[in-house]
Amino acid sequence: MKFLYLLLVTATLLLYPVKFARPAASQPAPQRAEIQTPEWQPFCSAMGQFAIDMPGTPKINSETFSTQVTAHTYRSILKNKETYLLQYFDLDFRQSNNNIKITLNNAVDFFVVGANAKLLQVRDISLGGYPGKEFEFQQLSPAEPVGVGQVFLVETRVYGLVVTSPEPENAQKFLDSFRLF
Repeated sequence: MKFLYLLLVTATLLLYPVKFARPAASQPAPQRAEIQTPEWQPFCSAMGQFAIDMPGTPKINSETFSTQVTAHTYRSILKNKETYLLQYFDLDFRQSNNNIKITLNNAVDFFVVGANAKLLQVRDISLGGYPGKEFEFQQLSPAEPVGVGQVFLVETRVYGLVVTSPEPENAQKFLDSFRLF
């Protein structure tokens, strides 16, 4: 039995060499570990009728306001101050052509105020023929990254996507992955 134990120890030492030398005089400083970004995952909402790619697992919340509008929120907040948010709510009436612009502008204002930020720029966009706005905003703390958002009016539903990230390619990846079904 001792012989078998000795054989296993010897084989282990031969396979996995152990250094018993003194440490080198100068060793490089250990590298700082980069902040690990959670994997991007597709997320679908049958009730919201959308799909989007988000980092990590989004926290889901629904809140009904005094106006009887229920906002459904999907949010991922990462350790490096990145925030990814998708929110939608239904209006109880269809918009006329004159009111579409007003509704989209109000939605932009809603998201900018909610981010405690100032609006930098806005431009018209569309998604599958539905009207929308893309906007950039700066949070009141200048140390925070510039945020970008999009709002779309799909019949009586307003979708809003908002990103604050120091990595512009992550923000674009999030916005580009939004799709309706």
